[in-house]
Amino acid sequence: MRRAGFTIIELLVVLSISAIGLTFAALAFTGYFERVAAENAAQVFARDLTLARSWAVRSREPVVIRFYESSRWYEVQTQSTATEVATRRFGVSADIDLSGVTLDMPGDSLVFDARGIADLSGAGGPLGTATFSSGGVMYTVSFNSMGASKIDRT
Repeated sequence: MRRAGFTIIELLVVLSISAIGLTFAALAFTGYFERVAAENAAQVFARDLTLARSWAVRSREPVVIRFYESSRWYEVQTQSTATEVATRRFGVSADIDLSGVTLDMPGDSLVFDARGIADLSGAGGPLGTATFSSGGVMYTVSFNSMGASKIDRT
């Protein structure tokens, strides 16, 4: 009399193959989520540059983007009245999971004057840069004094 079913060996082989496949899938998705987080943060910052400039022109008062790199967040607010325009937090329990946020400007801040022009004299060149990293993936936002930006993976 023959019984229908699987042997223990057959089940162990199938479970081992499944575990190996799941391990590779998890590793692939980890890299994907790091890329997406860093790219998303760079895109949000590029939009916030445009927002800060337009707010400065519309309200006719300077708007500052101030980075707090050690805490991984930045804020956009009017300089004279401290009206909050936007706040972005990054990290494990924040809006976007990042391991690093850097604005390559003296004082870690960027100010758009009432005409919507940013002072990039401390940037060391014609463009300012902000870098967003998640794991080993980094995206850099290069921007000019008018808030126009370009995002590159570095």
